[in-house]
Amino acid sequence: MLSQRIVTALILAPIVIFGTLFLSSFWFSLVLSIMVIIASWEYCSLIKLSLFSNKSIYIIVILTCLFLLPISPSTLKVALYATLAWWLSAFFIILSHPKNSNLLNGNMGIGLINGLFLFVPMAASLSLLHSQERSLVLLLLLYIWAADIGAYFSGRLFGNKKLCPNVSPNKTWEGAYGGVILAQVVAIAYVLSSIQSPTVKDFLVFCFLALIVSLVSILGDLFESVLKRISNQKDSGSIIPGHGGLLDRIDSLTASAPIFVLFVVFVL
Repeated sequence: MLSQRIVTALILAPIVIFGTLFLSSFWFSLVLSIMVIIASWEYCSLIKLSLFSNKSIYIIVILTCLFLLPISPSTLKVALYATLAWWLSAFFIILSHPKNSNLLNGNMGIGLINGLFLFVPMAASLSLLHSQERSLVLLLLLYIWAADIGAYFSGRLFGNKKLCPNVSPNKTWEGAYGGVILAQVVAIAYVLSSIQSPTVKDFLVFCFLALIVSLVSILGDLFESVLKRISNQKDSGSIIPGHGGLLDRIDSLTASAPIFVLFVVFVL
């Protein structure tokens, strides 16, 4: 299983890096929209939205919101702050699982709203960031990958204290620490390689962003785990060998992308 995951990652990573750095904004947004369609289709099965017509209408609504949201920077800013508040509520649900699972289980209205917050801010944020500075999109991805890799190997080597056993029994505090540390290494390497004569402020800013992304990416992962547990599904799909569905691969991105862009574009 691990070897299959590694082979798939080695194939997909160069494709993602090339697309991020060399696709035009139009083609990047188009590919992103296709990803949203696939991931949101998988998400429909998690919330038991089964009819083809209902799935199609819901995805059209998501795509419409995706194209309307970035029209005005002020609109996007408000939406990103709302997304931050929504992820704080998701954090509460994760901590209290399974006690408050009834908030999500069988509640189609909340499920539909959750999907909007999962996909629309993520895609809109990535489109905006790519149009302004595509290297920052790659940096965001590197932060997430570093946090994921660091958490996996640190957890396997040193994992002892369970991070959130009711949601994801395999995740440990030691793994989370490893992910945070490796993301910090990426931040320092980015500053040294991309900024001439970097200052202490440069290191602090990018290390802070690495910390935020590495922590929030765990939140996105855990929230999808809650959704899968409620729906009694192991994976969101099977489109990616060794990794499950597309949503299983971008769950960290759904949380980290909007918050990363909120800080990079509107706060820092």
